[in-house]
Amino acid sequence: MMAHLTLAGTIHLVLALLCSTVGLIQFLRPKRGAGHRARGYFYVYAMLVSDGTTLLIHRFTGHFNVFHVAAIVNFACIVLAVVPLLRMPRPSNWRSIHYHFIAWSYVALMSAAAINTALRLLPLTMRNQCGLTALIVSVATMTIAHLVIRKYRPPSDVAAPSTGLAGQAGAPS
Repeated sequence: MMAHLTLAGTIHLVLALLCSTVGLIQFLRPKRGAGHRARGYFYVYAMLVSDGTTLLIHRFTGHFNVFHVAAIVNFACIVLAVVPLLRMPRPSNWRSIHYHFIAWSYVALMSAAAINTALRLLPLTMRNQCGLTALIVSVATMTIAHLVIRKYRPPSDVAAPSTGLAGQAGAPS
């Protein structure tokens, strides 16, 4: 593939590409059942390893940079998406918490892929051009993602308190 990739870079690339595919399948398929759970476990474990390998890659700038910060933030999103699933009893809004954190984890993956692709394909010669390109791609990715995430968010897990009380009291709604 690319002869200049280190072992960490190769692992990162392969897992990121697999997670891109699995994440899209998760988004498009129904959110219940063993298939969703199995793909979800794969996504979580693969992203944790991919984020870890990101911290080992320093060829882009030679030192800790914004991609490393993004990997740490993505790692936190994945952990926060899984925590409500592991708690017993689950919080009443566990679906919403899980959905939002895992969705933003996927957005971070797609944004990093878009930025990496743009930085490698565009004829950028100065560091500030790279930073501006990364900023523009990130803002565009997050704007689109925000609209999609809002549109497809899961229904509320809990009825609104006022609705439940009015129904119990027999008051017309």
